[in-house]
Amino acid sequence: MTVVVAEYLGIRTDVGIAITPVTVASRPKIPCPFRNAHCDKAARGNKPVCSVRDVDSQELWIVCSHRLCATSPKNSPLNEHQKGILHQVAQTIFSPEIGRNEVLVKRETPIPITEESDYSADYVMWRSHPNLASLAAPDRPVILEMQGGGETTATGELTRHIDQWEKLPTPTTDILAQPVKKTAPLVTNAWRRQQEQFLVKGNVAMMTGGRMVFCIGSMIERYLMPRLRETIQFRDLRGSNWTLALLTFVEDTEVMERPACAPDSIALKIDMERSLFTNYGSFVQAITNQGSPCNSLFAEPYIALE
Repeated sequence: MTVVVAEYLGIRTDVGIAITPVTVASRPKIPCPFRNAHCDKAARGNKPVCSVRDVDSQELWIVCSHRLCATSPKNSPLNEHQKGILHQVAQTIFSPEIGRNEVLVKRETPIPITEESDYSADYVMWRSHPNLASLAAPDRPVILEMQGGGETTATGELTRHIDQWEKLPTPTTDILAQPVKKTAPLVTNAWRRQQEQFLVKGNVAMMTGGRMVFCIGSMIERYLMPRLRETIQFRDLRGSNWTLALLTFVEDTEVMERPACAPDSIALKIDMERSLFTNYGSFVQAITNQGSPCNSLFAEPYIALE
């Protein structure tokens, strides 16, 4: 249970780049490199940590909801980071040759469920193609959800570490990147929180003739897939008529060109080896078919209320 700060305000901490701590005066004005808006964390007075790294596995854990591919502000133009992530997704689910001008997206699209509650899709994505009707595998629009990470345990320990670093006379990056014990990614919470969203939005997508695509971080994939594969053998439909895709984002250590909006951040890419294209119904079955009979569950002893 130990992590290190991997990115502070969009700047990675492991390559010696100098990082300037956020001050009280600068908090509301600091731009986020991953969207055309300010940094929400800094504006709220929180530490602007975008991601942490688990010391044991060395995997990245995103701790900001805007880090992977923010949907907000809805009416602002997408920046180069967002366009790059969405283009990667389109190349993966539609065609490697698809151009950015062919990728169509809507953000935070409402999904009405009942009069009292509704949901929204992070993105709805489709493609524009001059010969769409003649394609061998007809395209369908997709509901696209982004879940790169979540919260951590012992967040106070991480906050205290960063607070001490910010107050140093010379706050060097190597001190910021020192290990923080007792803090660990809460992977189980991230997946549990998304299951209802996944089931509801996925069902709506199926009934409306679309597909469901989930973009997840590597630690969620490593937690989730072994458990699901214990209950069902997924058919690989990536070259066929799939209706559910899990796209796993990992660090890209070989990237050459970086977007000007986030040149010092950690580059991300889709790992096809750790991604899944299958049938939505099979995936739902795997989720709901967890556990096994437990003979001792309802056996004595019991206690009486009096």
